Order: sequence, then structure tokens, then C-alpha cells
Amino acid sequence: MNSLRNRLSFGLILSLLVLLLAQWWLSSQAIERLLENQFLDQLQQDSEVLLAGIEFDAEGQPTLNSTRLPPAYQQPYSGSYFALQFGADTRYSRSLWGADFSFPDPTTELAVTARQSGPDGQRLLVHARTYQKDRQQFTIAMARDITPLLNNLSDYKLANAGFSALFLLALVLIQRWIVLNTLKPLNDVQSALVRLQQGEIAQLEFRGPDEIKPLVNELNRLLTAIDQRLKRSREGMGNLAHALKTRLARLSQLSEGDEAGTAGFALEVQTLNQEVARLIDRETARVRVVGDLRPGQRVDLREILDALVNSCRALYLDKSLQFVVELPQGTKLLGDREDLFELFGNLLDNASKWAYREVYIVMEGNTLTVADDGPGCPAEALAELTQRGFRADESTPGSGLGLAIAQDIAGTYEARLEFRSPGRLATSGSTNRPGLEVSVHFKPGVLL
Repeated sequence: MNSLRNRLSFGLILSLLVLLLAQWWLSSQAIERLLENQFLDQLQQDSEVLLAGIEFDAEGQPTLNSTRLPPAYQQPYSGSYFALQFGADTRYSRSLWGADFSFPDPTTELAVTARQSGPDGQRLLVHARTYQKDRQQFTIAMARDITPLLNNLSDYKLANAGFSALFLLALVLIQRWIVLNTLKPLNDVQSALVRLQQGEIAQLEFRGPDEIKPLVNELNRLLTAIDQRLKRSREGMGNLAHALKTRLARLSQLSEGDEAGTAGFALEVQTLNQEVARLIDRETARVRVVGDLRPGQRVDLREILDALVNSCRALYLDKSLQFVVELPQGTKLLGDREDLFELFGNLLDNASKWAYREVYIVMEGNTLTVADDGPGCPAEALAELTQRGFRADESTPGSGLGLAIAQDIAGTYEARLEFRSPGRLATSGSTNRPGLEVSVHFKPGVLL
């Protein structure tokens, strides 16, 4: 039973059936007990009236005056009976008309109550009690026919069962209507997913129960993340293709030019080959570092930074860079693993590209800062660093997209990039150079 609708209906029907059966049984028992107690109270009163009419003669034998009792105790098989037991002698009411009934033994208790068969197929409720009067001990048993009571009780149980069945049917229909209307927004989500697959919409729109909204919001977040990844992948492939195309075109020009075979030709070809190899190594290293991607995880930030540091150290091997990492062990960041690699990878790559000897990675509260000891950036150019295609120094290889991509990724996490030159961290280092400092200010709760 994989249908949520059927599960809810089956669960409610089963629970209602159990509750109604319990209500039917408990109410029947309560009414039966109430009526039986009323009969017992009446029998107790009649027993005390009979007790008042008992006298003992000079020989100690009881004489019975039952005229104070209701006339039903005088009418044959009226359903009201009594018996008096004195020693081995037992006297019965005239209503028994020669019949008798089993006498409960109240020797162990002050009073006993029992049900038994009576004359003319009657079902009797018997109340027996031991008394002492004039130093004589005897037992009085009062009986009442409860056949009408049991018949009425059976009719009540049958009627109660019928009404309970009707209530059950009504509740099931009402519940079914509630479930159908409650789950109706899921049909809207299904329709929206079909439209999303057909490209008619870019995000899911949902107006329904609060319990389902987090699921839709998470789907929209994943859709946004996937869209951004595809966009960044297309841009990255486009940039790589453009860079390779430009250098391959220059190689083609050199091969067809007059300077072929000269020393300058060989030097330029070697330089172009190194640039192409560097671009390819850079992209393959970035893909290799990302590894297994699972969105929305608690990612170990130190693990990501260590992997990126090793990658940058290998890419800029000729610089012999020193990386200073001040980050508490076990720091977690709520986010997408690929996004974090892309974000910090661009920041570390930019710092490594411009650094002379050292790169600094420091976390303070909800802020993580990446700084270098390089030449820094002019104050008037700081605001343009995140513009796509902007390059502070055209002589340095690059596409001018790294910091722009980092800005986009930070925005998806409601984080803010702050640029400072000269940076505080770099100027406090041993090299005493200004450098560029990029701080990522995360919102509270992202860094754990």
C-alpha cells in the first residue's frame, strides 16, 4: 500500500473501528452495571423490609410477616422472590409457587450477588445477606427477574451498533473528503513538475500545507543550484575554448609566417604550449579536486581548503608558495560541496596567482578571509573586481571571471564578499607586503 491517501484512510478506518467498538462495549457495560445496581438497591431495601417483619417465638423459631413487601412477592411467577434460611429450614415466597432457586452462600462475605436460572425460564439476579436478630443468625435472599432488562439491553446494544456503523461510515466519508482536499496541492506539484520538465517554468510555485512547503523550497533550491552549476560549467567551457582557440590560431599564424625556423618562433611556440598546458591542468585539477558531490551536506571546511591548497601549490610550483591556514579543526559548513570548491578555489587561485611568497587563510567568527602578500589592487579598481571579464593587470594570464563566479556563489548562500587592499593579514606577515584581502561574510548558522 504505497498510496499516502489509502494509508491515511486505512489507518483512520482501523482506529475509528477500534474506538467505536471500545465505546460500544464500554457503554453497554456501563448501562448494564447501572441498571443492575438499581435492582440491587431495590433488593436491599426489600430485604430490610422483610427483616423488619421477622419475629422469633418462645422456641426460637422465626415467624415471617411479608405483608409489608410489594404485592409482587405474593403473585405466582411475578419475577420478585425471596427466601429465608434459618439453620436447615428454608422458607420461600408465595410467588415461587412451589419452585425454588439456588441459595448463594454468604458465609464468607457479608453479602453476595449472583445470577442464576429461575422458574418459568426466568433469569434471576439474587442478592443474599446474613443477618443477626434477637441473637439468632439467618440469611435472607432476594431475587428479581432481569429477563426484561437483558432483552432491553440487547436491543440497546443492537441499536448502538447500528448507530456506530452509521457514524463510522459518515466519519470515513468526511475523512476521505478531508484527505482528498488536503492532498490536492500535491497534484498541483505534480502538474508543476510536468511543466518544469517541459521547460514552461523555472521554479515550482506552491500554495498549500506548511508541512509540504520545505520540500518544495528544497526542490527550488536544488533547481537553482543546478542551474547555476550548468551556467558556470558553460561559462568555464566557453572561456577554456576561447583561450585555447586564441592560442591555436596564433600557432597557425606562426606556422604559416616567415618567422618559422627562427629562435623567436621557437620561443613563442614554447610559451603558447605552456599556456595551453597550464589551462588544461588547471581545469582538470579543479574537476579532480571536487570529487564525489552530494548537495546540502555538512562539509568539512578544513578538508576542502587542504585539497585546494595542495592543488594551488602544485599549479604554482615555481613560486614555492607558503600557505598559512588558521582554521579550527572540525569546522563544518552547510552547503554544496561543489559550490564550496568553486568559491574557495577561485579565491585561492586568485591569491596564489598574485602572491609573492605567502597566502593567508584565516577564519574569524562567521568570516573566512583569503589574503596574499602580492602587489594588491588600486583602491579605484576594488569595486570592479567582481565584474565579468575585468582584469586588474592585462599582462597576467586569466579570464577575469574567477572573482565574479565567487561573488555569484556567495550570493546563493546569502554571503557577502568584501575586498580590502592593502590587507590586514598580509601586512602583518613576515614579508610586510600590502596584498589583496578577500573576506567572505557568511550568515549565522552556516558555519558550525
